[in-house]
Amino acid sequence: MAEITKKALVLTFKTAGNKEVSLTIAKPSDTLLAQDVASAMDAVIAANGYGDGDLVTEKLAAKYVMQEVENISLA
Repeated sequence: MAEITKKALVLTFKTAGNKEVSLTIAKPSDTLLAQDVASAMDAVIAANGYGDGDLVTEKLAAKYVMQEVENISLA
């Protein structure tokens, strides 16, 4: 059984309506620095183009999420 590890970058924002919304980026670059992520989040906020009903107004968190996938042989 082969194991596959998947890595995603999850950016969490607060909206004008005080809700939390997340933006997930599959296969992020391994060379990203914290300042790169913060700058990207600032650009999302400045673009006024993302949110769940209300636009995002504030950065809350950024994290890498690792997922291990192991296939099960049914034969």
